[in-house]
Amino acid sequence: MICGGPALLPVSMRVVCVGILLGLGCGDAEDPAQAPVAAALEEVFVVESVMPLGENPADSIAEIGVFVERRDGGYVIGDRFLPRVRTYDEEGRLEAAFGRFGDGPFEFRRITAVAEMPSGRVAVADFSNSHLTYLTGSLAPDTMVALPGAARNVLALGSDLLVHMIVGDPNEGVFGHPRLLHRVTPAGLAWSSYELPFSDFERPYWSSFADYAVATGGDSTYVTSGLTYPITVIDGSGETVGTFGTPSASFRPIPVLEQGALANLGSYGTTLGEFLASFDVIDRIDAVGAYLVLTRGRYNPERLMFPLEVLHTSLEVYDRGTGTKLYEDVPLLDGSSVLGGGRFLYLLLDMYAPPWRIAKLRFRVQD
Repeated sequence: MICGGPALLPVSMRVVCVGILLGLGCGDAEDPAQAPVAAALEEVFVVESVMPLGENPADSIAEIGVFVERRDGGYVIGDRFLPRVRTYDEEGRLEAAFGRFGDGPFEFRRITAVAEMPSGRVAVADFSNSHLTYLTGSLAPDTMVALPGAARNVLALGSDLLVHMIVGDPNEGVFGHPRLLHRVTPAGLAWSSYELPFSDFERPYWSSFADYAVATGGDSTYVTSGLTYPITVIDGSGETVGTFGTPSASFRPIPVLEQGALANLGSYGTTLGEFLASFDVIDRIDAVGAYLVLTRGRYNPERLMFPLEVLHTSLEVYDRGTGTKLYEDVPLLDGSSVLGGGRFLYLLLDMYAPPWRIAKLRFRVQD
């Protein structure tokens, strides 16, 4: 039996029992002020439930990509490799699916982000084009909206959308720092914020390895380059109001490289894959209730293709109101990956192999 949830659902031989693997039980809530900073997963979270995703045998999931918790308790999932968006109810039952490959209206090449609007409409971003595709809550074609650039990510921000995209040519001048985050309202662009923290001149190669971990909570935005601390906090009007976050002693940052360094990796006795796997990145930031969860990882040396794949290794937890770090170096299960936040933190128990099962993790301090 899972603490605080229904009876344990059947799982594969590789993950016999999530409750056993995680060591989770029904203990008393911990006072975060008294808890150690370095903590095990079971000290921080309780498993609320394990949700197996329903599948249509004629329309199977290739790999789970972007994940959004819906306001009604259901979920929207974009396929990592297929041009498909799917919706599920709160128990993981498949409700609808939409998408076909192409460059025409309501067609996708690779889905990079999805977001749900307050109306229930679903916004879909495809990094290969410069528009947003809106679907109804049941995934019927709705509208398409042109953008001044290709969206890498979209998130709900209050009643609006936060769009991560580069407007204009990022290669215009080595000192060019375009603004990356844009608040889009029904009336148009409200503001643009957050410049690149470094240029190719200042940090050769870093722009190739940096993605931007972005989360929204309430009317605030939290963002980092993924390679460096701190986290920047942006208020609802687009102004930077503070920063927080420090790396733990175990965090291995990427070195500042000189031009030509990657061409000579062989002379240092390493390969590109080994080099990428030698430093840590912040792959995700997720707002989970009053907390922010940072997901750390390392690039997968076996998948050297765009976009580079990050293998999730550990978590950090911050108080979203104060920026205080509560936990660090919280290890994740091998083969698992963090999908997203919301009312819970959602953990995919095996990122590659079906049956696809998602654990809903609740903070113990909420008990």
